[in-house]
Amino acid sequence: MENLLKNDFTAHYGLSACIAQDLVIQTNEPYFELEDTPKKDIVLYIKIGAGTARFSNPKTATVTVAKYEKFVTSLPNSFQRDRKRCDIIVCDDGENLILGEIKDSPNIKYHRKKAKKQLYESLTTLLAVPQFLKLTNKKTVKRCCYFNKQSDAPSIITATTAFNRLSEIFSEGFQMNHPAIEEQNFEFWEYLGNQTLTLT
Repeated sequence: MENLLKNDFTAHYGLSACIAQDLVIQTNEPYFELEDTPKKDIVLYIKIGAGTARFSNPKTATVTVAKYEKFVTSLPNSFQRDRKRCDIIVCDDGENLILGEIKDSPNIKYHRKKAKKQLYESLTTLLAVPQFLKLTNKKTVKRCCYFNKQSDAPSIITATTAFNRLSEIFSEGFQMNHPAIEEQNFEFWEYLGNQTLTLT
């Protein structure tokens, strides 16, 4: 993934080589969490409850987490200006390819709307790169995901959120409607509170 971004992505868009460091994290832990820090860096945790985006990796696959926002902000201003970007790309050596936007805010509806735009624009920017398109064609689980550490039921769910019951009742997140993302053969999912994305 690092070579795809640093070499193939930049070559496709006619950009100078990316010299940014620490763009990728790898793990094969059966469970991990990701956090977007105030310095706009992504940190991986093994401890439950330490991060925002939660992942179960029952097959202990090798998982690569690319810091997509950090990568884009390392590119020339002329390219990144007004270009929306998500926080992460998560890809394993199995069937999973995930684009993710990470938030920790009680204003879930506002950030949901913003995350949808960030994820869709990131997806279309990436799919224009032939090597990324080739990678997506090898995957069967392709999701754009909005992660928020706060917990609240979307309007389509009537279950109570008292005592964090939302994560107990719907532990695997919510698949939401997003026609533009679906046209690209991806799904839009939302993970709130303790909801966990299971890599299949």
